[in-house]
Amino acid sequence: MRTRTLIVVLAMMTHLGFAQQTNGPATSNPPASPIPDGEAHFTPEQLNEYYLVYTNSDVRYLRELFDAYLRNETGTKDEFNLLKKWSSDYYRSKFVVFSRDESTFGGTFITIIFQDRPDKVFVAWVYPEGSARKLTLRGWDLGKFTDEDIKRIRVRYRELLEDKKHAM
Repeated sequence: MRTRTLIVVLAMMTHLGFAQQTNGPATSNPPASPIPDGEAHFTPEQLNEYYLVYTNSDVRYLRELFDAYLRNETGTKDEFNLLKKWSSDYYRSKFVVFSRDESTFGGTFITIIFQDRPDKVFVAWVYPEGSARKLTLRGWDLGKFTDEDIKRIRVRYRELLEDKKHAM
């Protein structure tokens, strides 16, 4: 539960930008990005809680699926069709999880960025199908982040993006 809390906090900081709220006059120009400026700093305890996200079966499934896709192994046609929209170079890289949230319709939404190609943020919908609850990739697309958001993510979460030991 504590891991989910940290991930949700990371997601809220990323998507809602609480740190950038000001008491100044309202303007018609939206902020350049909801991602706060500057690098985030985490305590060892916070990082240890966060690293638990990589023990979740749906997160591990993404890595297994990317590896199977790269080896042209058997995977579902639907899953591979979702993945082929993007360069295989992404899937060769380890990825960092920014959020992991239950979907209203079942399964989990997992928001990730690839360490070696941190120019896009992706959202995966991993769903347990059938009575065996076999994990399947039901959705795979870009998250709604601007170029400025991506630039700030690369600075703000540098520590996570450079951590090759824990990334998946």
